[in-house]
Amino acid sequence: MMPLECMRVFQEAKDCFVYGQYVATVVLASAFAEHWLGGLLQASGHEKVATQGLAAIVGHYRKAGTLPPILCEQLDTLRRIRNPFVHLKDFDHPHNLGQRMLKRRTHPDSILEADAKLALATMYSVAVHARAQA
Repeated sequence: MMPLECMRVFQEAKDCFVYGQYVATVVLASAFAEHWLGGLLQASGHEKVATQGLAAIVGHYRKAGTLPPILCEQLDTLRRIRNPFVHLKDFDHPHNLGQRMLKRRTHPDSILEADAKLALATMYSVAVHARAQA
């Protein structure tokens, strides 16, 4: 059983992808991961780290060894992709879409679609892992 907010974020991340809203997919998928993993931490008595954001949450799971390392890496990648969309970054910040476009010499729409696919795969992995732990 997941909180209603988590369920809606999960569903809307999928819907956004279907309709080509890739930035929204990335933001919502990372929100789901943060809420779901943070909620599990909170339920297990780690309230402080649960409220410190996705980087702290992933760091805790990585240190505890309770999430597969590949999933921790995917979550960190997703967080770095998401951050320029939700936090103001300088133009030359390496994770900005413009900088990634210049580095890869790829159209931003292609980058965003790949980002959204990673976001959904990571979101599903978080949900499956959490269900297996229950």
